Order: sequence, then structure tokens, then C-alpha cells
Amino acid sequence: MVLVLAVTEIVVAFLFSSMLPPAVRPLHAALELLMILGGLGLVAALARHPHEVGEDHVILRTAFLGDVTLPRSSVRSTSPVVRTVPGRGPRPVPGEPGAVACSVESALNVAVHLDPPVLLDLGPAGPVEAATVYVSVDSPPALAEALRRVVPPPPA
Repeated sequence: MVLVLAVTEIVVAFLFSSMLPPAVRPLHAALELLMILGGLGLVAALARHPHEVGEDHVILRTAFLGDVTLPRSSVRSTSPVVRTVPGRGPRPVPGEPGAVACSVESALNVAVHLDPPVLLDLGPAGPVEAATVYVSVDSPPALAEALRRVVPPPPA
């Protein structure tokens, strides 16, 4: 989604610049360049550090906004959702105790169900005993498949 917005911004920048007085165009171009490079940088950070499913843990990343590490043995299932939670990065879900959102944007498309719940430290928001983690992924079926492929270790 961020890549689509960055590419769209390139087109809109040229259209908007054509309506500005010539004296303001260099300043506008500099600001647009910074915004577009920031968007592309965010896309690069997400592509370079995607979510990770391992035998011992599942790491849900939000680029430079932080990540959430879940013990693989607590991850029971995933389900597709269409949900919006205000904010960015790992954060508690308002009105739903025991739920955490982990994404770069407010749109979320997968719920990761945990049993037993996991205590997650969300920094300034404080600790949350999470039974559900909402996350945004490119392919919900790919996440479900990765979780099925990697079997968690037996409980000790």
C-alpha cells in the first residue's frame, strides 16, 4: 500500500507543481522528493525485514516502529479479519483487552490467536497480556502456511 501511495505521489507532485508559481516550484520539488524517498525507504525496510516464522518464535515486524516476538508454542491459529486500529507500530487495541495491533498502518488483515496468552511489553503503552495479535501481512494464506510448515517444539 505504501508503494502505491509513493508512486501515486510522484504523479500528483508533477500535476500540483504545474499549478504553482515558478518561484515556489523548487521548494515544492524538494519537499516532494523527501516525502517520496521516505515512502520508498519505508517500503525497503519492510521488504528487507519481513515477518518471520521460526521453530521457536514468530516475529511480527513494523520496520522502524518496533516488532513483537511471540513464542511459537503459543501461536494456535490465524484468521482473516478486516479491521482498523488507530496508530502505528505495536499498540493495544482500544476496547478489546487482551488484544494487540502490530502494523505500520491502521489497516489490519490477520488475527493471530495465542494460547496461552503472552505478556507483551508495548513500551509507553505498558504491558498487555495478549490473547490476540492483529497484524497486516501481504498474503494471509502464506502466513497460515508458514505456521503449518513450522511445527512448534513440544512444551517443556
